[in-house]
Amino acid sequence: MKAAFRNRSVSQCGKMGVKSTVAVGVVLLLLGGMLACPVSPSPPPTATFVAALATCAINVTATSDYGYQPDTFQQVPIDANITVTFKDSDVLQHSFTISTREGFVIPTSYTPTQLNQLFENYPAMYSRFLNGSGEQSVGTFQSPVAPGWYEFVCNVSGHFQSGMYGFIAFGENLPANLTPPSRVGLGAGNVSALEAGSILAILLVAGLGLVVWRRRRSPSRMSPEVPGNPPSRERDRAPPPS
Repeated sequence: MKAAFRNRSVSQCGKMGVKSTVAVGVVLLLLGGMLACPVSPSPPPTATFVAALATCAINVTATSDYGYQPDTFQQVPIDANITVTFKDSDVLQHSFTISTREGFVIPTSYTPTQLNQLFENYPAMYSRFLNGSGEQSVGTFQSPVAPGWYEFVCNVSGHFQSGMYGFIAFGENLPANLTPPSRVGLGAGNVSALEAGSILAILLVAGLGLVVWRRRRSPSRMSPEVPGNPPSRERDRAPPPS
């Protein structure tokens, strides 16, 4: 019996040794496979680049003949930061106001009330008011993202109706048939009705004052009397009857 037990124990130990050997072999194979197949590293984070907006500068001057110099701009960059230097070379207040209604020519028959209503419906893309006498301002705005053209005007009452407007095109040229009003020089033909009435009133008051002043300075015009002669009325009177 002892011999049988000894043989069975040897047999079981042999089986356990085989199993251990197989397990160790499997582990070694797995480790070898992992070493033979390198793990791919995770990709680096992708950098996001934001393109800087293009920049552009325009200069515009309000003139004394109810106009702008220049009064047209073409091929202004789209989707860009636009710097505007606006100068008022007149003694009157003026504005530089760009409409946001694309491709629309504002009728010159618009009253100041209608013009204000337009800018309430289409808020200005850019607007600056100056008080004249060489005042200047610098500001910026972002241009539209798509090509198109727009009108800019002076929003001071009566100035647009006097011809103070122009056009600006972004990313394209202005239509060939789109032209600003011709300047006739120093406000001739471009005076608003209110200003024309004020000028006329001043001229009338000045004329009446001149007439009154001249009358007060003029001496009374009486016929001079000859010494020794009676007044003309006594000389011409008929003698009494005898």
